[in-house]
Amino acid sequence: MRTKKILVSLIFVTGYLIMSLEILGGRLLAPFFGNSVYVWGSLIGVILIALAGGYYLGGWLSELCRDKENKKEPDLFLDRLFLLAVIFLLLDLFFYASILKWLSSWDIIWGALCSALILFCVPMAALAAVSPLVIKILAEQEKIGYSAGLVYAWGTMGSILGTFLTTFWLIPYLGSRLTLYICFFIALLALVGLFLLVNRRQIITGVVILLISLATLLPPALPQDVILETESVYNQIKLINKEGKILLTLNSQRDSLAQSGHADPNTGSSWSYLDSLFGVGPLIEPVDNLLVLGMAAGSTILQHQTFSPQIKIDAVEIDPRIIKIAKDEFGLKENENLRIWQADARPFLAKSQKQYDMIEIDLFQGSPYIPFYVATQEFFEATAEHLSPNGIIMMNVYAPGRREILEPILNTLASVYPSVYKIPLRNNFIILATNSKTSTEEIREKLKKQEEKVSAGLGVTANYTCGLGAALNYSWNNIELYQSTKKAPIFTDDWAPVEAITYKMLKSLKI
Repeated sequence: MRTKKILVSLIFVTGYLIMSLEILGGRLLAPFFGNSVYVWGSLIGVILIALAGGYYLGGWLSELCRDKENKKEPDLFLDRLFLLAVIFLLLDLFFYASILKWLSSWDIIWGALCSALILFCVPMAALAAVSPLVIKILAEQEKIGYSAGLVYAWGTMGSILGTFLTTFWLIPYLGSRLTLYICFFIALLALVGLFLLVNRRQIITGVVILLISLATLLPPALPQDVILETESVYNQIKLINKEGKILLTLNSQRDSLAQSGHADPNTGSSWSYLDSLFGVGPLIEPVDNLLVLGMAAGSTILQHQTFSPQIKIDAVEIDPRIIKIAKDEFGLKENENLRIWQADARPFLAKSQKQYDMIEIDLFQGSPYIPFYVATQEFFEATAEHLSPNGIIMMNVYAPGRREILEPILNTLASVYPSVYKIPLRNNFIILATNSKTSTEEIREKLKKQEEKVSAGLGVTANYTCGLGAALNYSWNNIELYQSTKKAPIFTDDWAPVEAITYKMLKSLKI
């Protein structure tokens, strides 16, 4: 039991498990609470508390009476600590989805805090308690400084492996549930190894736990309306058939936060108003080249191809799995008029030299949160550099309730673009910004002319013509020029509390 290699192996395993579980925690919480800094901050904070408590517990256990008659040697606690971690990881495998679903109705911060506390606090504390015990045991054979250094070094190496393996292979290729099972199984192997050294009669306990855990490997049944559920490097992805309309949701349990949607051609359902409003853009100003930042599954691209098939489109999407879904499930096909780029929006702009007549922006972190770096003055300056003199941008902003996020984004846009307009649509706003000075009257006049053309026939099916005509009419009636104000902040790369403002906005709605 006192073999240095065995003890070092235990430390390596605990380092791996702690880091792997921390990264995995963010993925488990994301579908229920989003990917905001509040979720990660809550998760990391709880884990640090658990680690601190575990280190203290391990130090306390290592100094317990070592009377051999009472059998309280520090090394005897190691198997109990791993048994505690294994039991709680097994419970996580069975109940994490139910726990997260129950807590998802809570406030984002408190829900994420309590979720992390219930799922990870005990196993993390148990694993952390191993290090002080191992240092105590090694210090009886080696110098204390050397023993501590050895434990920290091997624990860190285990954490490095847990970080890279979980991030770049386990979650992307196996998914969250199997990654959690692998963490459980590694902890169980360590426990069985300790039983072999300490008390072979306890092996039956490990076998029973393993047999029970096999039930968690059965894939959960998908709800009737769910077509596909999978994971990628960036997102947890779900395709839902909702009354004949296919919806793509990312990291969200709410259909209302779908990132893309298109009509099932077998039902004759119409396109959503949100998508149709983007289709209005090329009718306001002539568009030969269009850049779509945030393609998702490409529902707006499909509309552009229907309404304005002559446009050449560059579509940018960060997630390769979503690109594949767009092609396989939504029927999006690359051709001479459509090129799809797998990239992050802002780095793409930094590398591209191309000019566009229109830039469409629909960027979210698979939840109500806009990535802060695509809502700043510097980002909008980058878009302006890629626009033709009469070019326009159209941006989707999710702003329900008190809409606290809307005016700062409008004000930031107005610091870059001469004219900025907003079109309300339930909980969303379509923002239109022009690269040259325009007026509401000019925009409305162009919309009116295009509506008359559409009414006369646009060369597409009646269903699509009706949808575009309705979108033109809606835009004409609801478009409003935004006047910049000193009261609203301007977001910059240095200061952009997008998540704090969004959180405040959503909290008032209990979303």
